[in-house]
Parts: sequence; C-alpha cells; structure tokens
Amino acid sequence: MPPDAFHPALKIITLAIETPDGQLPPARVQVPDIPMKLTSLIPPIQQLCNGIVSLAIRREINRGARISCKKECGVCCRQLVPLSPPEAFFLLDYVGGFSPERERMIKARFRAIKEAMEADGLIERLKRIGDTQEHKALGGDYFRMGRPCPFLEDNSCSIHPHRPFSCREYNVTSPPELCQDPINYGVKPIWIPRSMMAATARLAAELYQTPLVTIPLALALDWAKEHEAYGQRKWPGGWLFDRMMEYATGGIHPAGT
Repeated sequence: MPPDAFHPALKIITLAIETPDGQLPPARVQVPDIPMKLTSLIPPIQQLCNGIVSLAIRREINRGARISCKKECGVCCRQLVPLSPPEAFFLLDYVGGFSPERERMIKARFRAIKEAMEADGLIERLKRIGDTQEHKALGGDYFRMGRPCPFLEDNSCSIHPHRPFSCREYNVTSPPELCQDPINYGVKPIWIPRSMMAATARLAAELYQTPLVTIPLALALDWAKEHEAYGQRKWPGGWLFDRMMEYATGGIHPAGT
C-alpha cells in the first residue's frame, strides 16, 4: 500500500463569489482527489448557503425591514419543507449516527407524520401533483395538520447546524402574526438570489439521470432508503465540487489552484 494511501491529494479551491447582494468573503476549500458521493458536498454548501442568506438579510435590514424569524418561534417548522435528493441521503446518514435510543425516537416521529399524511390523503396527492397551485394547496393542508418537524424540540431546531437548505433560506419580513397561516395570510419571505436546495436538486437530476424532484422532509428518510442505490454513486471529488459550484453560482467559476 502506498505510504500516502490514507492521505489523498487535495485540490485547493479558492472561492470568490459575487452575488446580487455583494461578494462573499473569500474562502479556501480542500477537496480530496478521491471518488465522492453527492452527500459529501452538503456540509460545504451549507456554509455557502449561510453566506448567501446573511447577505440577503443584510440587504433587507439596510432597506429598513425587520426579520421576524427568531429562535423558539417554530411556526415554519410545521410546513412541508422541500429537500433535494442529496439532502435526503445526508439526513438519513446523519440520523443513523445518533445513539440507538435517539434514532428510534426520531424515526418514530417520522412514521407518525407519514401515517397522518396517509390518513389525510396527502401522500396520494403528492404522487399526482401537477402545477404550483396544487402544490400550494397541499402545503396549506399539511400546515393545518399541525405536525411539527421530527427534529423540533422545545420549539427549537435540534439539528440547527445541519438543517436543510430550505430552512436556512426561509426568513420573513412580514409581521409575525401572519405566520400563523402563512399560506393564506401572504407572508413575505426575503428574496434569496441563489437557492442551494434548487442547485443541489438540479445537480442530482443531471448526475443520477432522473427527473428533477424534491422530497418533503417528513418523507425524506423513507425516500432515501428506497433510492439508496443513487445515494451510493460517486464521482471524482474535484470535478464534482466544480460542477456543484456551477449550479450554485449560476455559472460563475470560482478561482482554483
């Protein structure tokens, strides 16, 4: 075995990304030159997402708006949160790293939500869903079920550092009381110029050679199990990261060395 077998070559990528809200602080990312799964991209793209959202929040504050979202609100944690396929695989792996007792508890919460969705016919509707209006109506019906996210504890996110992209990107400037019925009361989410959920979903569709799909968080663990073969596919690490950045930045190529 070569002496550096456990220390693969690293591709050092310097990111200098310009967004409509300004430039993100330059960052250097080390990408192992080995085959990687799409889930390996989730942690660094979470950090990119945080930066993009921070700039968007700063833009709204500079305009005089006030962000209504705060810790222990938890209202948005009862919505039909969409995940990209790599996020679903990442979440399944993440839950699998819990202690046996906590893993059983979390999976029981997922099962309870799925059973409630089945009883209300929401899963069948998801299979037939067509246009945006249908999706909005289904989202409203899911919200009215009042089922909290399986990770919501004491009205706070128990996996906050690893929460989905959609959760990071969802911040509103409308009055907090409107969030009690966000579908009908017309809450005002801030505009995010580049959605990492959408970017990873598009990349997954290209590499898995499947239709573009998103998965409700409540069904993510079951979906990831059913499609496990896709989640195990690998691509060269440097190439994969570069391809992800093309989707994430809208074609702007970061400087690489």
